[in-house]
Amino acid sequence: MDPLSRIDFATLVRPRSPNTFLLAPDGLCAAAPVDRKASIYALPAARLRQAFLRVALATPRVSHVLSDDVGLYDNLVARSALLRFPDLIAARFVEAGGEKSTLAVYSRSVYGHSDLGVNRKRVLGWIEELRAFAEPVSR
Repeated sequence: MDPLSRIDFATLVRPRSPNTFLLAPDGLCAAAPVDRKASIYALPAARLRQAFLRVALATPRVSHVLSDDVGLYDNLVARSALLRFPDLIAARFVEAGGEKSTLAVYSRSVYGHSDLGVNRKRVLGWIEELRAFAEPVSR
């Protein structure tokens, strides 16, 4: 897994191992089961992206490794506290019409079969913190 490679959410195929978590809006991920449906926010996608990155990058040991301002896409790396193992996170921000937007976040471990729910906890924690900047208008 290359932290600089982009994830194509439309064709994403997830591994059988339980060390990934996918949050996405309906219809974005045709080939992969989604763990949690993404909410719609009352912000344009570029502003939702700014808020999400503010939350994610405030997390210890998280770095921003790929930024696409035009495509509204980012790759992040989160490292474990003890052994500094990397988890890769891809985030894409999507316009939903009328000054609204949504996002897709795919977080996955590079090493190991199980992550003991770390990827899920991270993404859902960030989504909860995002509420300080953007309240969802639908779930």
